[in-house]
Amino acid sequence: MNEVMNTILTRRSTRAFTAQPVEQDKLEQIVTAAQWAPSGMNRQNWHFVMLSNPERIQQLAGAVRDALDRAEGYNFYAPTAFLIIAADRDNRNSILDCSAALENAMLAAHSLGVASCWINQVRDATDDPAVRALLTEYGVPENYAVYAAASLGYAEKETEPHERAENTVTYVR
Repeated sequence: MNEVMNTILTRRSTRAFTAQPVEQDKLEQIVTAAQWAPSGMNRQNWHFVMLSNPERIQQLAGAVRDALDRAEGYNFYAPTAFLIIAADRDNRNSILDCSAALENAMLAAHSLGVASCWINQVRDATDDPAVRALLTEYGVPENYAVYAAASLGYAEKETEPHERAENTVTYVR
């Protein structure tokens, strides 16, 4: 099996991270992978924010928790890094572009030994005033919405693969 297929087939969502910080060079490689994702009409109208300060990550998690009325202790699984991908609200391809970028980032992370978990709740709370204030403080442009985000860090334990759903492919020849 080639390296790319192996990375795709062995990546898992991780919901328990160690306290070990992810090295800056790895965070930069992860963002570079995201930047090289395809985008509709090659507009690349996204903006990436990589948080590597656990206190700031937890500040955002707390605001999202309050906005969405999540249970006490909601914390994005306590990662040491958190990637936010936002894009122009007026571009009809933004959610697709950000999704492709996040997939690239998560695959790159896995290839570097960094675990990840897609976090949808930031997207759901992107317009809450307290969440929006933090996003703006962290560098997300005012006219952009968060369409994708991920917790990043070193896995506390290995995640077992889930079975793949059956009857989800049709080949037409």
